[in-house]
Amino acid sequence: MTLKKERLTPQSANQVNFVSTKDNQNFDTQLIRVYDAFYESPKTMKEVDKSIGVMRESICWFCRTLRKEEKLYPIRKRICTVTKHRATEYTTNTAFAPARQVIQLTLFDSPTNSLSL
Repeated sequence: MTLKKERLTPQSANQVNFVSTKDNQNFDTQLIRVYDAFYESPKTMKEVDKSIGVMRESICWFCRTLRKEEKLYPIRKRICTVTKHRATEYTTNTAFAPARQVIQLTLFDSPTNSLSL
């Protein structure tokens, strides 16, 4: 089974970009590097920091951007190999993403219990 990787390009990164135009080049490059790092295997933010050299503070901003676009999925909480503290593990690869659970709470009774006039 081959997985088609949804590639994040500078053009698609620019669609979610909220930075002034002079910073776009650096922002897009770092966003793509963060996206690719999370795609390879599920990691914590600090593990991505150590693997690609982008500051964790910036990675938090990129994670926010990717979450808003629904391209970043939290997997689980575990002990980070870098900090030895409990942290959330993220991925951008849909193969690692957990199945979404859609829970619809009903506001009114079901149609079978409704009163007919």
